Amino acid sequence: MTLWIVRGALLVLLSFANLNLIWSPDVLPNTLFAWTLVRSGNLDYDEFASTASANERPDRIDRNAYFFRGCARIDSSLQVFTTSPRSRGGPPPPLPDQHVCSIFPPGVAILALPVLVPAVLAGVSPSDATSLLLLGHVVASVLEAIVALLLWSTVQRFVSARWSVGLVLLYVLATSVRTVASQALWQHAGVHLAVAAALWLVMHERPIGPGRAFLAGLALGFGTVVRQTTAVILAGVASRRMALRTIAGFGIGVIPLLAYNAIAFGDAFEQGYGSKPFDTPVPVGLYGLLLSPSRGVFVYAPYLGFAVAALVLAWRRPGAVATRLRALGVAAVATLLLYATYTEWWGGRVFGARFLDDLAPVLFVALAWGIARGLLDRALWRRLFWLAAGWSLLLFNAAAFVYDQRWDTEPVNVNFHPEKLFDWSDPQWLAVLRALPSGGARAAAGVALSLLVVALLLRLEGLWPRPLSSER
Repeated sequence: MTLWIVRGALLVLLSFANLNLIWSPDVLPNTLFAWTLVRSGNLDYDEFASTASANERPDRIDRNAYFFRGCARIDSSLQVFTTSPRSRGGPPPPLPDQHVCSIFPPGVAILALPVLVPAVLAGVSPSDATSLLLLGHVVASVLEAIVALLLWSTVQRFVSARWSVGLVLLYVLATSVRTVASQALWQHAGVHLAVAAALWLVMHERPIGPGRAFLAGLALGFGTVVRQTTAVILAGVASRRMALRTIAGFGIGVIPLLAYNAIAFGDAFEQGYGSKPFDTPVPVGLYGLLLSPSRGVFVYAPYLGFAVAALVLAWRRPGAVATRLRALGVAAVATLLLYATYTEWWGGRVFGARFLDDLAPVLFVALAWGIARGLLDRALWRRLFWLAAGWSLLLFNAAAFVYDQRWDTEPVNVNFHPEKLFDWSDPQWLAVLRALPSGGARAAAGVALSLLVVALLLRLEGLWPRPLSSER
């Protein structure tokens, strides 16, 4: 147990080692949830909403902000005019006589309560932006450290200790975990936690008992409270023999979302995002999510192509894990198609393929299983894998040190001009690489600190330069 705690502490430290506070305004509702719940005893954000557009701060936010809506069912017959930008199909801003609610489901805000409630009780002011962002960073980093440990425990069932460490480091350093999920209180860390917990429970060759099946469903149910699309993964976890147990767990896990919707909006099946359309042409969405220069997952993380190969390999191999990977592969394709048709398939102003990042735990477990089945036995494939992984390590760590969203907003905002995401002459990652020298001493210190933490982790595992003790 002590070893796992030390591993987790180092992973938390690694998420802070970039020395760069990455955030966007839409993390504020998830953080302020603890303050409104403890101080006001309700779910609305009235005490933080303001009609004054000047001198905004976390406890005085424009009530027309894109992440706010009215605490009521949306009346589609009403025409609400506002100068504040709103996403297409999203809910209108709160009416003057309405309470103010967040558009986001409450899952990650609930997960943050053990850290944020003590901060509220200790008197941390919601007007202190730095404190709020750092507290959100703490929560996100702790959640992602737990996810990494769950993945570590899962992948070591299939691969060696050396490969296990390598895959865990790729998860935390060569995916959007490095630049998004561990950096601020977005939903990703909560989704990753739910999916990783479910995989940890069911990815065994031995038969899965009713308790594990129920808990896997429970985890994915609560993952749906974090982000509704997590429900798609249920199809990849529920086996025919234990389907009812898994579905029962899922049904219980999703109850907090239904209760929140009923209290906040007056209807358990009303959801905060409104009726956003799924009208993007599938070829456009698929190219954007997979291969576009500024959002394509295989541009930012080409080594994950080997995880896709492992999911395909599962259809040619026997065993309980292979069977589950087939189902998870189908669920991953369904998730891909869902986001490919979504009107905002690019996921806003963010570095990399944010939406598909929710599938990272599935892809890394598939990769570990594939490696155990000979996927990288050939030296050529291993070299290609690590070459691709090195590219991803370069991109995501460069962004972790210097990314500041300027490319996404200047000279045009990608949310309103997504065609910029298809421009190979000015890709997002190239702008980040060009900006790396401007990071100066802070970025250099971040590189040094990150390398130090990785070195400590490798030494702890006895991989470099030598074991810490004769016991390992």
